Amino acid sequence: MELCLLALDLDGTACNDQGRLGEGTKQALAAARAAGHAVAFATGRRDVDMLPLGEDFRCADYLVLNNGGKLVRTADGAVLSNTLVDADAARTLAQRCLQEDWILHVVSGLYWAVNRRDQGLLDYVEKVGVTPVLFHSPDELPLTGIEGFMATADRGPICRFIDQAQLPLVHVHSEPGCVDIMPGGITKWQGLSRLAQLLQVPVQRVIAAGDYNNDLEMIQNAGVGVAVQNALPQVKAAADYVTPHDNNHDAVADIVEKFLLHS
Repeated sequence: MELCLLALDLDGTACNDQGRLGEGTKQALAAARAAGHAVAFATGRRDVDMLPLGEDFRCADYLVLNNGGKLVRTADGAVLSNTLVDADAARTLAQRCLQEDWILHVVSGLYWAVNRRDQGLLDYVEKVGVTPVLFHSPDELPLTGIEGFMATADRGPICRFIDQAQLPLVHVHSEPGCVDIMPGGITKWQGLSRLAQLLQVPVQRVIAAGDYNNDLEMIQNAGVGVAVQNALPQVKAAADYVTPHDNNHDAVADIVEKFLLHS
């Protein structure tokens, strides 16, 4: 059997609604890897967002983080590639958010900063177990090392400002209530394509699965695009296959069984 690369979105796809991998999912991924296939988690999560997953991140061989901006090998934590935000764009965006009192999350590895706290932030802090740094000036940020931003409560005006100012940034809804902001040109598919090239896996043997808008491009461009049963209607419409089960009932096991163990 030829090597395939299975790329899985995490939240709403591989993870259940509690943000964890089900036992059936973990067993299926172990079986896929034992059969010689490679597994990648392709997610909008940043390093800090991966903390609640605990050691389960090791169920994959690779992590495609930041919606495609960062590639990490799980065996040794090696960063294979990492696309950073333009420093001038970072300064401009941070300064405008400070002026307007728009909440902006700034991330770089496990570094996490925010300019204002609200209840939503406090709830998320409790979930991940990490408290972000408060910044009051762009000069307090690692402007030459920022991997991306997140916008939550003020995502509308922040996205409009990015577009109006023509900053070299892209923004995408990664889940309800959250927009991820990345360097221009970054998508999950772009990151996944880079990984496939490194592994010398042709596009035809890439299987990509997801549930939300930021998964659409990789589902449309992979050799096999899969939507889980709970995916948005437009994601299902773009997929070659829709799983019979949803993310709370180990949809990943459906994918592994159909495409990797008995193909």
